Amino acid sequence: MIKLAVSIGTLEVGGAETFVINLLKNLDYQSFEVILIVLEKKRGSFLEREVEKLPLEVKYISKKEGFRPSAVIKVWSVLKRFKPDLLHGNIGGLIYFLPYLFFHRIKLIYTAHTLADKEFGSFKRYLINILLKKGKITAVGISPEIRKSLATTYKYNINKIPLIYNGIDVNSFSDQKDFSKKISLGHVGRFEEVKNHRTIIEVFFNLKKLNPNLTLRLVGEGSLFLNYRNEFKHNEGIIFVGKSEKVQEELKKIHLFLIPSFYEGLPLAVLEAMASGCVIVGSNVGGLKDLIEEGKNGYLLNEPGDVDGFSKVIEGLLKDRNLMSAISLNNIKKAQNFDIIETAKRYQKLYLLEAKNVKRGI
Repeated sequence: MIKLAVSIGTLEVGGAETFVINLLKNLDYQSFEVILIVLEKKRGSFLEREVEKLPLEVKYISKKEGFRPSAVIKVWSVLKRFKPDLLHGNIGGLIYFLPYLFFHRIKLIYTAHTLADKEFGSFKRYLINILLKKGKITAVGISPEIRKSLATTYKYNINKIPLIYNGIDVNSFSDQKDFSKKISLGHVGRFEEVKNHRTIIEVFFNLKKLNPNLTLRLVGEGSLFLNYRNEFKHNEGIIFVGKSEKVQEELKKIHLFLIPSFYEGLPLAVLEAMASGCVIVGSNVGGLKDLIEEGKNGYLLNEPGDVDGFSKVIEGLLKDRNLMSAISLNNIKKAQNFDIIETAKRYQKLYLLEAKNVKRGI
C-alpha cells in the first residue's frame, strides 16, 4: 500500500479545492493510505463535510495569513509521523511540502491549476525549478495550455510533463435546457479581481437595454463579494446568490455562462457549466482555449475587458435560439470527456509509477 500525503491551502469552496476532494472521493483506498493536509483552520465548509466521509486522515494546520515558518514546522511534523511514500501538492499547500522534499528521498506531484507564471511568486518558482531539475518534482498540466506554460516558465522538457485534465462528476450536472423562454446570464466563481465580475455586470447592463427580461445570476463569494453586492443590490435583474452547496441546481437556472477572466487554468466551473448545457462565452485565456471551439462550444474574445465585444456576441446568440440549443447539446456531449473517474485513474497510475521510481532510486 502506498502512503500518499496530499496538501491544499483551504477547503473553502473553489476550483482547486473541489478538484482535490473529487479526486480523493475516487481513489482506490485498497491501494492508498492517504492523509490530507489543509493549511488553514477548519471553517465548516461543504467540502470539509465531504472529506469527513472518506477513509483518510485530515490534518488542519490552522496557518494564519501570509507565509508562516511555524506552519512549515507543523507540516514537517505531520509528514515525519505519517512517513509518506509520495507527496501531492496543490496551490499554496505545495510550498509547505518543499522543505521536507529537499531532505528526504521522496517525490512530489505538482498539479498546476493555472498558468505557471501566475500561480507562484518568483522565489517559490525558483525553488520549484531546482526540484524539477533534480527530478524531485513531477509537474502535471491540467490542459495543453497549462502544460505549455509549465514548460516555458521552468524551461523544462514538455514531454516530461504529464497532461491530466481536470474532471467533474459529469452525471450529477447533466441538464437539458429550454432556450425558447426567458434566458438567464450567469457565472459561478469567487469574487476576485482575476474573475473580472465588473465586465460581467457591464455586459449585462448593455444587454438589458434591448432584452428587459434578461437576468444575471452570480454564484460564489470571495473578498470582493460584499463590495459588488452593495454597489449593485438595487439593480433589477442581478441576483447575488452567494456561496452555494448546490451548484448543480444553480446551473440549471443559467443558460449563458460568461467568464471574462484575466487568466485561468482549466476551470471546473466551466466544465460543470458545459455538462449542464450552458453556452460558454469567455476570454481567450489558459485552458479555456482548450475547451471552447468557436461557434461549436461557445465563443472566446481576446480582450477580457471588451464589454462591447462580449455584448455583441451574446446579443447575436439571443437572436438565434436554435444556435444556442445546438451549442448546448455539443457541450453536454463534450463534457463526457472530463469525467472525474478517468481523471482519478490517471492520477493513480502516476502515483504508482512515481512511487516505484522512488524505490528504484530513479
